Amino acid sequence: MYTDELGDKICDLIATHTCSIAELSRNNPGLPVEQTISEWRYKIPGFGEKYMLAKARQAMLFAEEIISISDDSRQDKVINAAGEEVPNTELIARSRLRVDTRKWYASKLVPKIFGNGLLLEEAVTENLALKAELTELRDKLAKKYEKDH
Repeated sequence: MYTDELGDKICDLIATHTCSIAELSRNNPGLPVEQTISEWRYKIPGFGEKYMLAKARQAMLFAEEIISISDDSRQDKVINAAGEEVPNTELIARSRLRVDTRKWYASKLVPKIFGNGLLLEEAVTENLALKAELTELRDKLAKKYEKDH
């Protein structure tokens, strides 16, 4: 069952961790499963906006990880069977994948900072404006229906 306290806890965890929602749910007893959290984003007034802001904060964590991964050269070289120092191509490839994945994900979460596309803030503002307009139209239709019946 959703409560504002639980919603805030979920958003705080998202904003301070780079793991998935599914992993957060598994590692934090008392949190609902990923599907429930996803449904709440659309069903619970205000939660969707908090969630998106938490995801934007999470993107900044990904940027910090990108720097750490890129700067870590401790295992870039290994000694092969012949005793020669050679590039650790597997680690380098994995590091490249980790950086690229974080860049891609951050660009989707906060395109204003990390990529091309709609601004998160503009999308949230536009969604709130559309929601208000739909609520107003629904109220007008309800009043007209009551008047006619």
